[in-house]
Amino acid sequence: MTMYDLRSALQDDPWQVMNEALGKKTWRLRGPGWSALCVQEKRRVGSYLYVPYGPVCASQAALTEAVRAIAALARTQRAWWVRVEPRPPVLSPHDNLTSWRETMVRASFHRAAHDHQPAHTRLIDVSRPGEDILADATGSIRTIHRNHHKKGLAVRRSTHPDDVTILTSFLTRTTQEQGIRPRSHAYLMAAAQTLMPRGAATLYTTWNNDEPLCATLVYDSPTQRLFAHSAMPREHRQLRPNQPLITTALLDAHDRGTRTADLFGIAPPDQPEHPWNGFTQFKRSFGGHDITHLGTWEHALVPAVTTIQERRTRTARKKP
Repeated sequence: MTMYDLRSALQDDPWQVMNEALGKKTWRLRGPGWSALCVQEKRRVGSYLYVPYGPVCASQAALTEAVRAIAALARTQRAWWVRVEPRPPVLSPHDNLTSWRETMVRASFHRAAHDHQPAHTRLIDVSRPGEDILADATGSIRTIHRNHHKKGLAVRRSTHPDDVTILTSFLTRTTQEQGIRPRSHAYLMAAAQTLMPRGAATLYTTWNNDEPLCATLVYDSPTQRLFAHSAMPREHRQLRPNQPLITTALLDAHDRGTRTADLFGIAPPDQPEHPWNGFTQFKRSFGGHDITHLGTWEHALVPAVTTIQERRTRTARKKP
């Protein structure tokens, strides 16, 4: 049975350094069977404590202790609410987390109106030999991986922070063409400047001669590679430059000893009309399994916030 490692770079030490470089306060909490990187996020009306893709808990008992400790820290910092995204360290595609959701309810947490990080994703086991990783992809992707150089395409890797401008320029064009709001240039540059020197981020690009066609920034923990930010202008799609980029990044993840690749975000399985369905099918073409996490959970520490959050949750549930 395939077991996927869920210990994301968003809970790793370099991610703590990156958030501190952005001027945010952070805390590292630990207990028997659990750990949590907590980040203070500020809003005009107050602050909240956010645990991205965490706490990571080995059991439901550890989860209960973890969320209690996180809420206690939030109170000492006078935060208005707590936002967490709990997960076990490893998960099978067949595991049912219903009992974990019940634990969260008993701890006075409720599902957020909107997930902060994707609750549904596609995971690939990259601990296997490279030929097995490629074998799970579709035949067309395997062919493109073998022959992309015949089209004049070359995949490049970079750990030079300044090269992230390739990605940010593509993201700016995507914003103009599709109305998508990506992370800012300043945010991605801060990520590159803090994570790349620590071996926790790599920029992958596909080139045709001297022209970049697409770009992807991956974040790495010791056991997981997260495909975090990607962009490709429309006029380059016909060459399919992102397919050899992804297969190369998957094989590189295997070579560095990574266990799991997280393609980061797919459509919910019960929403066939979801706007993400197009790139969901694209991500599935590389193999792996769909995984549903617990999602984003919140606990209000100020009565007024409870009322606001409950109103937002009711509104979200009414939408088709």
